[in-house]
Amino acid sequence: MFNYLIRRLYLLCITSIILTIIAFSIQHLTVGNTLDSNVFSQYLDYLISISQGELGVSALDNQPILKTALIAFISTLELCFFAFIFASIIGVPLGILAGLERNRGIDYSIMSIALIGLALPVFWVAIIFTMLPNLTGWVMPIDGNISVIYEVPMVTGIMLIDSLLVSEQYQLSAFYNHLVHIVLPATVLAIFLISEIIRLTRHSITMIMRSNYIKAAHTKGFSRPQIVYRHVLKNAIPPIIHQLRLQISTIISFAMAIEIVFSYQGAGMWLFVSIQQGDYLALSTAILIISGFILILSIIVDLLLVLISPTKRKVLYADQ
Repeated sequence: MFNYLIRRLYLLCITSIILTIIAFSIQHLTVGNTLDSNVFSQYLDYLISISQGELGVSALDNQPILKTALIAFISTLELCFFAFIFASIIGVPLGILAGLERNRGIDYSIMSIALIGLALPVFWVAIIFTMLPNLTGWVMPIDGNISVIYEVPMVTGIMLIDSLLVSEQYQLSAFYNHLVHIVLPATVLAIFLISEIIRLTRHSITMIMRSNYIKAAHTKGFSRPQIVYRHVLKNAIPPIIHQLRLQISTIISFAMAIEIVFSYQGAGMWLFVSIQQGDYLALSTAILIISGFILILSIIVDLLLVLISPTKRKVLYADQ
């Protein structure tokens, strides 16, 4: 386990160096600086600035760009979290049902819906959803995180929490207003996630049901519900988590695109406005924050899988 952790940390260090080189190059190419013969010393100074959390000042508001970027990215993660919870509630049961009823009518129906969800362009679905309130008569906001009548200071960057911190001033009206604002963008993102979770869950359930220990459980006289609850579900979860880990960058990218359509104040909208107004320092900052988050989360998920998955531990010890 210790050797595995060291290998993952080593990979993290190598990847981080490559990312800082890319961010360093983009920053110097976009903000008007030139790379001279002292490029190595410039890069070292850049690494020192990163370690001190000093990535520069935004040209838009003269505020430290790292703080602004972190608040925006945390807002994006909040959107992803809501969409993931909603998608899991719907996608996991449908995926299990499709896996257990493989090659039957209900399986074909569920997978047809899932394939449609995967095929639809996210930005197009987002545009359609902005039209829904007018087409259906729903009273739903289609822009922003919260109504302008609420002044909610950004403390954590998570609007759900920050809106509760001003409950003495607005009671819970700001909290509910934010929940209403997040419904449509989270639903659009959840459409892709539901489809992906159904596909991954169905595949994992199918593979587990074909394994020898499931066949042995059948021969011992266990009922199907007993086999599913005792053996199938707990062994199907780790492969799903592993595959979803590979989709983290896609999920964040889709969330950022959705934010632009709904004018949702997250990393996507912040980056779009910054580039539009010539604050190109946001590009290198976004690369460092988003890529760094994906790398760290991937390692955490890997370690979690080693702890909960016997198969993963078997591979780990085999490598040693």
